[in-house]
Amino acid sequence: MAVQSKKVTVTTEVVQLVAKDNVRQDVQIHAKHACLLGGSVDVTESNGFLVDNGDEFRMTLFEGDELWGRAGSGSGDIYLLISAQT
Repeated sequence: MAVQSKKVTVTTEVVQLVAKDNVRQDVQIHAKHACLLGGSVDVTESNGFLVDNGDEFRMTLFEGDELWGRAGSGSGDIYLLISAQT
């Protein structure tokens, strides 16, 4: 099992948070800025999942899934802990 931690700065431009992999990935997210999350580069304010500043949660990405994010306004950081299940 490989574990990776990273900080990603989100702005109003869409950024990839977690890349596709050929294994399941467990992802822990800690938002330090309100942002929108989605499964493709097309994440917008109308289709993205809203994450508020200070939210912490865990999700599982299955083989071939990826995670994208953007801020509704301004910029801020998203902290990620990614555990790939090999």
